Amino acid sequence: MRRQLATLVMAIALPLGGTATANAQQEWLLNANASHFYMQTAKNNTTIETQRFTGLDGSVSRNGDATLKIDLISVKSNIDVRDVRMRYLLFETFRFPQAEITAKLDMQKLQDLTSQIRITYPLKFKLSLHGVEREFEAPVTVTRITDQSVSVTSAEPIIVTADDFNLTAGIAKLSEAVGGIPIVAATSISFDLVFETGEKIPAIEAARAETQKRVRAEETATISTEACETRFSVISTTQAIYFKIGSAELDHNSEPLLNSVADIANRCPSARVEVTGHTDSVGGREANRSLSTNRASAVVGYLVQHGVPASRIESTGYGDTRPIAANDSEEHRAKNRRIEFRVLPK
Repeated sequence: MRRQLATLVMAIALPLGGTATANAQQEWLLNANASHFYMQTAKNNTTIETQRFTGLDGSVSRNGDATLKIDLISVKSNIDVRDVRMRYLLFETFRFPQAEITAKLDMQKLQDLTSQIRITYPLKFKLSLHGVEREFEAPVTVTRITDQSVSVTSAEPIIVTADDFNLTAGIAKLSEAVGGIPIVAATSISFDLVFETGEKIPAIEAARAETQKRVRAEETATISTEACETRFSVISTTQAIYFKIGSAELDHNSEPLLNSVADIANRCPSARVEVTGHTDSVGGREANRSLSTNRASAVVGYLVQHGVPASRIESTGYGDTRPIAANDSEEHRAKNRRIEFRVLPK
């Protein structure tokens, strides 16, 4: 038994009492159905909100390399508009759909599992999020469940700040979306992850395939008009549609968000969509109206090219006549230079 536990800890031999996995480099797989990953945020100095990420995938290779992938689109708070804001305004999932944690397990420190059920030790890991990678060290508790199952749990909340991952602008957008309520520019992360090996591998792989099938179905399923309106309302505040200066030519950096807009429009087949263009007050009124009209038309053209029926989408340009901020600074003028989307009444 002691030898079996040592093999479990090292995670470098073939599963005991079971068959070898087809991919020997992934000796231990994450049981996503038995694992949990949470994020807690705070707003208005008193309100704590908890979000769970349901899209998890991970493994530990034979030499102790551990990887955990978090699908940021899977964030769940049980409030649709909050989830949509988190995806588009904070994480910008149209550009950065995943976060990834990587670590090299210290097998020497885990040797105590051969004689104990549970140990706690500091884990060094890297977190890649929003195009930035940072190193962390945090205590985790490793528990031996069976000879073929272990859990890895955060021993205390792990604090991640917005500044570390260029998320400060996203926090500001979230705050604006909820009426200016202040949001703490840091979050705490906690998790309880179960890794399994041996004869449990086939069941995990089958569950993975079923999850992927379900996710693909969800990503193409028709959504309600209300859900469509929510998404377009939030997308209109992302400020992630760009044009060449003084031009109606779309910048290629706009494509990730516009592809998402096209996807949403195509999943709301009964909705008619209006695209409106707006400018700041710099320049003449007629020139601004013309520019905003041409920019809105360019967006419509892109969406039609990506499958949205032309009969379901129209455009209007308002120039500088509908500002959402004073035109007294570059920051405010940038807010006024925008493209908005809305579902038209039937």
